[in-house]
Amino acid sequence: MTSGAGRLRAAALGAWLAAGAIGCHTVTGPDPDAYGPVSPPPWTIGGARPGMTQDEAGQLLGPPTRSETKYQRTTTWWAEISVTFDASGRAVEVFGDRVTGPDRQTIVQRGASEAEVVGRLGRGNLRSSYQPSGSGVISCGGRRTGGERRYEDATTVYTVSIYEDRLASVRARPR
Repeated sequence: MTSGAGRLRAAALGAWLAAGAIGCHTVTGPDPDAYGPVSPPPWTIGGARPGMTQDEAGQLLGPPTRSETKYQRTTTWWAEISVTFDASGRAVEVFGDRVTGPDRQTIVQRGASEAEVVGRLGRGNLRSSYQPSGSGVISCGGRRTGGERRYEDATTVYTVSIYEDRLASVRARPR
């Protein structure tokens, strides 16, 4: 009787596991097509791009909220976008909260998941940041807290900063 009861239990366990697996779906990563086609560079940050003049930025973004000059560089802010100009008046860095296409349509913006960033911009080159885990003096491992995804085109390097799986900021500099 013991072997019959054991077989019955094994069959019942197998039936229970099979019933639990019905409709079960394992997600291993984002669907590459979930966000539409990848939008390759060149991009802008809210319309601003490295190399533009102060006048071009003002015409595009409107009146600035503030401006500051240090070490022959002027940084000008327009709400969530800042542009740093060199002594000749050309943009050498653009910093902001969104990536926009040449048509100024937003591709991704602050708060987008890292999966959405990858789905819309491509994988880029990833550099991750980790936070130690464990307690006290001994660190037993690390937890990924974010990082940067770097993209390039012929003239510009774009750095998308990710923190806690969300887009935090975007920086563009000339190559």
